[in-house]
Amino acid sequence: MKICPKCGKENPDDAVYCKYCGAKLEPTEEDFEWVVVLTARNQFEADVVKNLLEESGIDVMLKRPGAGITGSSMLSNPLMGSAGAWDVYVARMDKKKAIEILSQKNILKEDKQDS
Repeated sequence: MKICPKCGKENPDDAVYCKYCGAKLEPTEEDFEWVVVLTARNQFEADVVKNLLEESGIDVMLKRPGAGITGSSMLSNPLMGSAGAWDVYVARMDKKKAIEILSQKNILKEDKQDS
């Protein structure tokens, strides 16, 4: 729960404005944590999703699941990028908006929205 700095009332974690007085709520440290919003099938798909979300003002980070900071993959295609799954991360505070955007574009299926 977020506490409104103006009226002191509790608001849902995903609220940006107080539902009681309309004041802008300050984000918490947890709001800035990176969370996976989608696992793309390949680097090309991950880049398309990244561009779509960034056009809407959402910061995005891409990472291979389980990958550390290592060299490039041998499984690479110049047209598709690296083969294999890529996680698409957004800040926790942007997750709901990102899911709405991806759902509207039929990129994210409804059964994945609750995860």
